[in-house]
Amino acid sequence: MRVQPGSTAPDFSVTDLEGQPHSLERHHGQWLLLQFYRYSGCPMCDLRLHDFAREYPALQARGLRVLAFFHSREARLRRHLRDRALPFPVVADPLRAVYRRYGVETSLPRLLLSTLRPSFYWDWLRSMRHGYLGSFDRRMTTMPADFLIAPDGSVRIAHYGSDIGDHVPAEGLARELG
Repeated sequence: MRVQPGSTAPDFSVTDLEGQPHSLERHHGQWLLLQFYRYSGCPMCDLRLHDFAREYPALQARGLRVLAFFHSREARLRRHLRDRALPFPVVADPLRAVYRRYGVETSLPRLLLSTLRPSFYWDWLRSMRHGYLGSFDRRMTTMPADFLIAPDGSVRIAHYGSDIGDHVPAEGLARELG
């Protein structure tokens, strides 16, 4: 079931790749963006991480904190990200527990239709230019999603990706943060 803007954000308790605990309660009083990516090795996800890591300092200066989720196993995710210094925590959720709590969807038709998006091939080329060659995963049909949670724990933005490269733009986050 999809999470709706205005609703109370579903609680969670996770540990990031650095061993730090995170929960909704731990981030109470802060703006928190939960980013749900597909799998480690997804070239569109790698491109989004690359672009968002550049945009994040301006959003962080406005008080935004981020948790990036992948449904890959921790060991695979660590190997994949080993040479990348991301400015926000990354969480492995191979059982998709938090994905389910937030209603993150899977869709084979939307995966296939993603290749018809006009910018798909440009994004693919950009990802390869940055060295993100991509890989495959048996759960490739996961669609990305983003949830902006206000300091009071309410969901301000619930963005369910319409294709594999669809995330909420940084400008939309900046507007919401004020």
